[in-house]
Amino acid sequence: MKTCMYLRKSRAEDLSDSTGDTLRRHRETLEETARAMQLTICGVYEEVVSGEDLYARPEMLRLLRDVKDGVCEAVLCMDIDRLGRGTMSQQGVILETFKEAGVRIITPQKTYDLRDEMDEDYTELQTFFARKELKLIKKRMRRGVERTAADGGYLANAPYGYEKTRAGRLPTLKIREDEAAYVRQMFLSYANGEGTPAIAAFLNACGAHPRRSEAFTRGAVMNILRNPVYTGTVIWNRRRFLRSGGQSPGCRKIENNREQWVVTHGKHPAIVTQELFDRVQARMRARSKPSGTGRELVNPFAGLIRCANCGGLMQLRPRANRPGGYLLCERAGCCPSCDFSDAADTLRNALRPLLRRIPIQPAAPDPCDQKREYLLLKAEKRLRTQEGRLCTLLESGIYSPALYEERRRILLAQREKLSEQLCRLPAAPDNPQRTKDFTAEDALDGASPAEENRLWRLLVRSILCRSERGPDGHHVSFEIQLRCSPDV
Repeated sequence: MKTCMYLRKSRAEDLSDSTGDTLRRHRETLEETARAMQLTICGVYEEVVSGEDLYARPEMLRLLRDVKDGVCEAVLCMDIDRLGRGTMSQQGVILETFKEAGVRIITPQKTYDLRDEMDEDYTELQTFFARKELKLIKKRMRRGVERTAADGGYLANAPYGYEKTRAGRLPTLKIREDEAAYVRQMFLSYANGEGTPAIAAFLNACGAHPRRSEAFTRGAVMNILRNPVYTGTVIWNRRRFLRSGGQSPGCRKIENNREQWVVTHGKHPAIVTQELFDRVQARMRARSKPSGTGRELVNPFAGLIRCANCGGLMQLRPRANRPGGYLLCERAGCCPSCDFSDAADTLRNALRPLLRRIPIQPAAPDPCDQKREYLLLKAEKRLRTQEGRLCTLLESGIYSPALYEERRRILLAQREKLSEQLCRLPAAPDNPQRTKDFTAEDALDGASPAEENRLWRLLVRSILCRSERGPDGHHVSFEIQLRCSPDV
């Protein structure tokens, strides 16, 4: 009799045994059964997966297709519940497929012919008990997970900067220092005002690699910055995952209410302090914007210029045929529009004398920048070592010329990234005495519209714009309301 052998080991069962040992014992038992019953094994289907979801088991789906195609006359397995412990509908799919094809189910204890009414009833009863057993297993496992989380254990995959270890019988984490240095730098850089794309570029230039991809991205950095595990905290039951059945299964993530979270102090050491983590979260909240508002700022006086007639904010509108745009009060008929470039030049000239009176003290060396420089120089030293070894491998004949060129191209690309990041480091002043005469006016030169806008918001409360068009021409005047005394 042509027979297919199906072997399945669930990860939730007999955790003390290795998967290979369990499957080996099952295979030996089934091979003995096949010899005793003179069965011809025409295919073996083996997988390590839970029997809960039929459509997440590729070998079982392949077996069902072969059963429909008449590849075998029987299926040999350890028990009926090896075929599946899922919902009634999924177990019905399995049993109906076997019944319609006339394929028997053979176990070491009994042979089932689903076209026989007694065997069909007995099989359905066994599948019912298999579902009940699965529910009990899941309930016990959930209790164990809750207890482990409450005791400060960590059950998920180790995040970047950590690796798995155990504290007695409790699973936990230990710091992986070569990665933890970059984690600390991420938090320091973001807390000091740097954006996530720039942080990702810095990490990639240093040769750092995330666990599951080739390079750091903005999203990967953001996920690390939001993860409280780096403060020594364990949060469990923060989310739940709903699976959709059918032949196109999916998984939907839902955030639980905070009352359902299990928050405890973990057994693992912290990489960053709680104070630094809170600073990062506060900056994230302050920078969060509704979707669609992430456009680059082009108006250096955005949010400051108001109409003198109605008090509404003046808007910068582009012109199709002329660059620069124009200022417009959105209230129809309130006041005439005016050229933005002329208005911006007038305002800058009026405010420059005030900027000259504001001295800027020389900044002390930033510890964050010093740490960045250390990591970059360390990466550069490692890169030089790799380049030297590359030549040695070529000369000794271990590397072919083609492989040498490929590896050399990768190292050159890495060196370009490193050079770019090193150039971004602030240069030490050649003459410290010159910084004593540095004023806010110097900071204005070369500033982007966004940087200029931040400067004006520190000095100016509002600017009232009065635009009038009379018989002798168009007149625009401004009334500037400062945040500080003009005698500064």
